[in-house]
Amino acid sequence: MRRVGIVSSGSTVLDAGVILAGGEERNVKAEDLVLIRNRNGNRIMAVCRGGLGSNENLRTSNYSPGVAYARVGRHPSNAKEFYAFGLSVIGDASEGVLKENKMLIAPSSEVEIFEEHDNPMSILGDTGSTIGYYKDHPSWRVPINPNYICYHMGVFASTGAGKSLLTRYEIIPFIRAAGYKVLIFDWKGSDYAPYFKCRYEVADLGLEDDVVVDYLCSVMDYFGYYQSSMIERNPIRAALETVIYEGKWRDCGDAEKLRCFLKDNVLLELERENMDEKTGKVGYWARNYMKKFEKCITKLSADDLRNVLGKTTAAEILEVAKREDVVVVDLGVGNKEEKLSIFLSVAKYLCQLMERKEQLDLALIIDEGPQYCPFMPKGIENQTTEVISELCALGRSYRLSVVLLSQGIAGEIGINAAIRRNLNTQFIGKLNPLDLMEAMRLLGQADIDEKYLVLMPVGDFYVTGKMNGSPIPLLIHFDLPEVKAEVGDEG
Repeated sequence: MRRVGIVSSGSTVLDAGVILAGGEERNVKAEDLVLIRNRNGNRIMAVCRGGLGSNENLRTSNYSPGVAYARVGRHPSNAKEFYAFGLSVIGDASEGVLKENKMLIAPSSEVEIFEEHDNPMSILGDTGSTIGYYKDHPSWRVPINPNYICYHMGVFASTGAGKSLLTRYEIIPFIRAAGYKVLIFDWKGSDYAPYFKCRYEVADLGLEDDVVVDYLCSVMDYFGYYQSSMIERNPIRAALETVIYEGKWRDCGDAEKLRCFLKDNVLLELERENMDEKTGKVGYWARNYMKKFEKCITKLSADDLRNVLGKTTAAEILEVAKREDVVVVDLGVGNKEEKLSIFLSVAKYLCQLMERKEQLDLALIIDEGPQYCPFMPKGIENQTTEVISELCALGRSYRLSVVLLSQGIAGEIGINAAIRRNLNTQFIGKLNPLDLMEAMRLLGQADIDEKYLVLMPVGDFYVTGKMNGSPIPLLIHFDLPEVKAEVGDEG
């Protein structure tokens, strides 16, 4: 280790400042890890953040000789110049193992920097599992605690910042090494499906009856009943439910046969339910329902109908996942209602398994999280948001991990607050400026410059939360895919 400076005045238990020795401003960088040899008796591991360069002769608050020198293109004296960094305390490293620091940091304590061969990651704990490496130090693999996988993860970064690559090249191998199988919902069908050999498409999947009803109703605009309270009293929906729950529709071999079957049987059910027993005739309102259904069923395209004719069940998908380790559900084709209906069918089945107290050993990776659980869910999004919340609540007990990827954290570009609070480990990359306030809440009082969060390069992520061996966020990096083997080659 190399001495780089001393602690400045104003130090506390949790933070301090370091005044750099002459010339060290050219070597010490933001996010470098240091060791404080505290004069009060212990050794403290910390990270450099919030740099400052100061020269009394160049203050711009008032005119001075130094300013006069600058105006004529000359340099004033640097006798009053110094450089400093803020230090965010990671913990007490006196015994080689990280503990909570309870000692005040004494001003003028020596500060030494960890160099490449020192590798301070061992101080954070030897978990046997890592994700990425510490920024600028490829040999410093960052330890991550696999015991908290089922406490759920969030990966937040704007488009192109590397969240899908981080998941594919680091998070998925880490999860697999911990003994979990992986089920991926690939919203676009391009981020994961091409890289894994075992995948299902929309038309392959069989949906549960109630999910089929929800999907068909959504495609047919709920027959004009737009309020959720009205959907419950929707007589056309009730007739459709009766026909779907009978199950005979599953014998239809193609889309047009299914259309004819639904039309004939739903109309028959509407007529039966609304016939006057005395006159044997159908009233005005029943005729109106029947006309409305005949009109709405024309909105169903052949693809819409084919998407409910799939045979592969959620149970079969999970059985395949147990053998293949990684299964991708390719949602690249189809509209939003179709995609959410497929997810809903699988998610409800997982909830049923956990309600039966079955251990799942499964990680559910949900790409494009705001599509499933936006900050203000509507229609079928209400159901997917509720089921994700239930998966998170039950998952901690039955080894189900939810890994949710999103371009934003909060607000219109983010995910529902109830879901967000269930994600106990976060990987935060380059963000949209609209998300800075929420990001700083997640990152805590760690002296991270919020302006850096909108400038982070691809592959840089702050990791914070349960799985992080450090109590404060750490900046990790992962190699871009062109320098690593494809995950698909493994599985």
